[in-house]
Amino acid sequence: DQIRQSLIDQGFSESSVDDALDPTQYESLSVLADKPVGASLEGYLYPESFERSPSSTATDIIKQSLAQMAKQLTAERKAGFAKQGLTTYQAITLASIVEKEAVTNSDRAQVAQVFISRLHANMTLGSDVTAFYGAKLAGAGQSVSYDSPYNTRLYRGLPPTPVSNASAVSLDAVARPSSTNWLYFVAGDDGVVHFSRTL
Repeated sequence: DQIRQSLIDQGFSESSVDDALDPTQYESLSVLADKPVGASLEGYLYPESFERSPSSTATDIIKQSLAQMAKQLTAERKAGFAKQGLTTYQAITLASIVEKEAVTNSDRAQVAQVFISRLHANMTLGSDVTAFYGAKLAGAGQSVSYDSPYNTRLYRGLPPTPVSNASAVSLDAVARPSSTNWLYFVAGDDGVVHFSRTL
């Protein structure tokens, strides 16, 4: 929704933006090979700045973003995802959570490690950002208690789709999480993420 609004703010018509964000027209692109049928482009629009000429269309911008994401999904990163037991789509979904949860780039590999450890232990991820995403999709505001498939405080496993787009740093964090053994973290009032083995 933020990308949609940004494109509209740049002068593209709502209808052209909605057409540009329709994933069906990009199905032949290899970058979307792991995207489930019917899923939106959430998670695949690489966060970057793209040049626009007077003749550029909203679809041109989306194609540039998808092409940039394709460059990020290297064989090395995909091998890292597989080593963690994740498909590419699952890895993108997890990277989107890491992107929103981590305070600094240096925290990302540890945050990824926590979530991967919790997945392997069949624990809930307990991510506020996924709960917020599901609540906002349903028009329920920002709530950690709203019952949706995205609420990883209530349901085990990953949410149905990514909850944002992910940077190269977050994709790397999922491909190569830290070797720590944390199971919990919290962002403190001091702006520092604190990690722990226990609640």
